[in-house]
Amino acid sequence: MGVLWLVWRVWREKLVNWVKSLSTRQLLIQIAILAALPGVITTFAKLYPFEGVGEWTGIGKDSNKSVTTEQEINPKTKEVTKITKKETENFQSAKTLWDWLGLAGAIAIPFVLFSFQQAEQRRSEKQAETEKKIADNNLREQAVEAYIDRMSELLIDKELKVLIDKQLEESDPEYQKLDAALDIARARTLSVLRRLDQDTERINSVFEFLSDAELIDKPILKGANLSGANLSAANLSAANLSRANLSRANLSRANLSAANLSTAKLRRANLSRANLFVANLSGADLEDANLRRADLSGADLSRANLRAANLRRALLFVANLSRAYLSRADLEDANLNDANLNDANLNDANLRRANLSGANLSGAYLSRANLRRANLSGADLSGADLSGADLSGADLSGADLSGADLSGADLSGADLSGADLEDAYLSNAKKLTLDQVKSAKNWEKAKYDKEFREKLGLPDS
Repeated sequence: MGVLWLVWRVWREKLVNWVKSLSTRQLLIQIAILAALPGVITTFAKLYPFEGVGEWTGIGKDSNKSVTTEQEINPKTKEVTKITKKETENFQSAKTLWDWLGLAGAIAIPFVLFSFQQAEQRRSEKQAETEKKIADNNLREQAVEAYIDRMSELLIDKELKVLIDKQLEESDPEYQKLDAALDIARARTLSVLRRLDQDTERINSVFEFLSDAELIDKPILKGANLSGANLSAANLSAANLSRANLSRANLSRANLSAANLSTAKLRRANLSRANLFVANLSGADLEDANLRRADLSGADLSRANLRAANLRRALLFVANLSRAYLSRADLEDANLNDANLNDANLNDANLRRANLSGANLSGAYLSRANLRRANLSGADLSGADLSGADLSGADLSGADLSGADLSGADLSGADLSGADLEDAYLSNAKKLTLDQVKSAKNWEKAKYDKEFREKLGLPDS
């Protein structure tokens, strides 16, 4: 008996686990199959009857035969005078549809109860989750209200607003008081931003408060951790975000004009169509960042890391990209008119159809760069490395190419009229014609391979 009980427990556990593994839809299908199975068996038995079907299925008619023997005895002689055998057969009717429905119902009840229990559990979990969200939302709202109250107290009672308006110098006696008050404001701001996490609406309300209180340009957001934050269309004009962590943050269409983002972390950040007019991004890490159609006119990007960044159609008019790292960056159709790219690394960069007229590219690294049909008229490319670059169809009219390395560069269809080729290295330059060279200035002072020098009528160097 103990063994049977153990086997029953094992199989019951397996059945429960199997039912739990089924989805509601699968469970209903299984119940329907179980309910339909008896009917199928009944129909089969009636259509294809065979001997003994009732015995092993209980579906067909069942019979019970009994034999009785009667004896007649002579009372005088006590001898059996007559023996009569009587055979009786009792029939039991086949199972009806109602019987099978009752059986199917008995089987289905546990499954229905389990399904109901699961639905109730899901409903309870969903309700608990909703209540948690409401509670979290209320806590965040209370956090913002408490922050604004405390900051207002700091501005008025602690005279922070008065001290800011005085525009104190470090030598002023009250400067230390101002510095201490700003430290408190910074600690409170960073604390509330951490609590708000991904709550974009409330984060923006904090920024709006700081802007209205004229604190946005103070070192309150300096070093703030806003990685992954959704700050789309946020107004952060003139904000001091120096050393802030904005990696993977969404700043698309954000107003960051005149903002201080020096040495900020902006890896993989979305800054598409953002306003970064005259922003300070010196030393910032913008690797893999999306700056498509962003306005960076007049921005300081000196020594910034823009490796593999997307700057398609970006406005970089008069921007400072001195010593910036732009290897593999996409600058197709970008406007870099009069930009400073002195000593910048643009190896393997895509500058197809980019406007670089009047740009300072002296000493820049443009090896293997794509400059097809780029506008480089009047650009300073003195001492630049353009080896292996694609300059086909590029406008280099009036450009300073003195001392530039153009070895292996593709110059098919390039306009070199008025360009300064003094000491330029043109050995192995591809598809370079005599007419192109002679349209430039100081072409005879450039360095060519022996065969091309002969075509130009120049003596061996």
